[in-house]
Amino acid sequence: MPSDKESEKKSNFLATVSHEMRTPMQSVYGLLELIELEEISPSVREMTETARSSASSLLEILDDILDFAKMDAEMLELDDFEVPVRTLVRGTLEALTVKIQGKPIQLVDDIQEDVPFVIKGDPKRLRQILVNLCGNAFKFTAEGEITVRVSTNCQNVRAAKGGTALRFEVIDTGIGMSAEAASRLFKPFSQADSSTSRKYGGTGLGLSICKKLVELMNGQIGVKSKEGEGAVFWFEIPTRSVSTEANTVDFPDLSGVTVLSVEDHPQGAKEIVNSLKSMGAHVDSVATVAEGREFVKSKPYDVGIIDQGLPDGLGLGLIRYIMDMRPFMGLIMYTVRDDAGLQHSLQSLGVTYLSKPASRAGLGEAVKDAARKVTKYKAEGAQKLLIAEDTESVRDLLKRQLDKLGVAADFVENGAQAIEKLKTGNYGILFTDLHMPEMDGYALVEQIRKNEAEEGETPLPIIVLTADVQMAQRQVYLGYGFNECLLKPVSLGHFRRLLIRWGLLNNESQKVELQANETGSTELKTEEFGDAICLKTLEAQMGTLDESAIEMLGMFIDMTSPLITKLKEAHANDDSHDVSETAHSLKGAARSAAALRLGDIAADLQDSSEKGEYDPSLIENLAHEFSRVKSHIENLTLANK
Repeated sequence: MPSDKESEKKSNFLATVSHEMRTPMQSVYGLLELIELEEISPSVREMTETARSSASSLLEILDDILDFAKMDAEMLELDDFEVPVRTLVRGTLEALTVKIQGKPIQLVDDIQEDVPFVIKGDPKRLRQILVNLCGNAFKFTAEGEITVRVSTNCQNVRAAKGGTALRFEVIDTGIGMSAEAASRLFKPFSQADSSTSRKYGGTGLGLSICKKLVELMNGQIGVKSKEGEGAVFWFEIPTRSVSTEANTVDFPDLSGVTVLSVEDHPQGAKEIVNSLKSMGAHVDSVATVAEGREFVKSKPYDVGIIDQGLPDGLGLGLIRYIMDMRPFMGLIMYTVRDDAGLQHSLQSLGVTYLSKPASRAGLGEAVKDAARKVTKYKAEGAQKLLIAEDTESVRDLLKRQLDKLGVAADFVENGAQAIEKLKTGNYGILFTDLHMPEMDGYALVEQIRKNEAEEGETPLPIIVLTADVQMAQRQVYLGYGFNECLLKPVSLGHFRRLLIRWGLLNNESQKVELQANETGSTELKTEEFGDAICLKTLEAQMGTLDESAIEMLGMFIDMTSPLITKLKEAHANDDSHDVSETAHSLKGAARSAAALRLGDIAADLQDSSEKGEYDPSLIENLAHEFSRVKSHIENLTLANK
């Protein structure tokens, strides 16, 4: 038997490995999703869809490993929320319809009348158990039915006093198994037989995780099956019912909040409307992307609640449309899809991701938070914009974007200069980079918040400018004292929406249309230069590929050449700190100029040099890539003369 220390080491190793693998995989998934939005050939689309599906499967496996590690180390804690049982079951089956893929299989829910409508429990983990059990049924069922039955007919677990015990059964008409094979099923990394993983796939972790979760809920799990006669996986848990009439928790006050719900499932739509109306919200409900577009065009809403799988398209596409049409709207993706890649994409857009089924209180809090998050800031007093950014080429890009938008701003190069400028009282909002000399963004916001507390001043809105996707999470940037996050490279559209929200732009009078450059520079063939400059990224940042954009690229070369020289000198002097600082500046400058590969190499160099151990070949790669960027810019300049 392994010791407690050995078990702890094993759990820590699994948790660390799965976490470190998950981070780059989220980026892979997100990029594949973005590629699918481009105009690509059918063969490339098919390959991309296959790759994205594989990435999603790998993310699910990593989630399983992480959950298993947490449970093995006894670190997993269950939530205690309201769970609408019927929404839970039907939503799970709805999410699993994509797995049918032409199989003659029918999905059926069978929920007995005496089952409470709402119980107390952990909706995410209950859904995880059902998804795992149903997923297992899919693997071994070629045709017939998969039924999820819920009843109060418990045989192994008793309800606590005043509570309710529920029995969940997943019944399939698949190949079944022997009693000997069934006895091995709930052990970690085990399959029914040695050939199962080769034939049907899977890690053998899913059922083990189900067993641990059910036991954490003080329940029992098991299986009944015979070879050739299908299988019945069951679990029983003690719980307690919640009256749908009684106000057993403090619900948020949504009086005056207007909500658009886009949900095609009739029962789900009804529950959203009834839940939010009971908290004072005004709710309009539609079932399709087309209807959602029409309602959003017809009038403004405070919050939109969008399902992902809609009859005429994806909710993500509707969300992107709403972000352009109504930048004031708070947005929530409310979906049965437990998709880590989708969640990552939504976080980068600043959209709340909420898994079905959420409790009434959970849904209400999400709406309240979304409404508060994007409410237009009513500026009083000074409204001029101050930007703290140490990289010259990034400052130049931001200046050009602000010129297009008609917004005035002053620039400083570090936090110390920003503190001095703010003393004049001329500024009503601050944008700041994180990594700057003398005083960085973290120290800057800390000093400002300290001064405000001591003087009793109204907090200054502070927006963080960063390439760190993790910082884009609301709880992260709020924790540091920032009000919002703007991710680099900054697209003109995102910049515009943020400025509108904070009262620095008028939504009706200021409208920047993104259009292709009429000179034809977008049609330049880039095969010779590869991806040295990404023209689509540049167009998104500048609004159009005009002379101003090309001029900015020329200035980028002049501004960046000294950084390459400085980087080589720092490397020759074995100065890791200067290498890291210069690589950071180069990274921001490159991404602002849409030199994405140059930015990625600089990011790798920064990360490794911060640890004191970087590969010298990265310096050579940077210099080579900078030469490619320079050649591409020179040819773009010639083409536009």
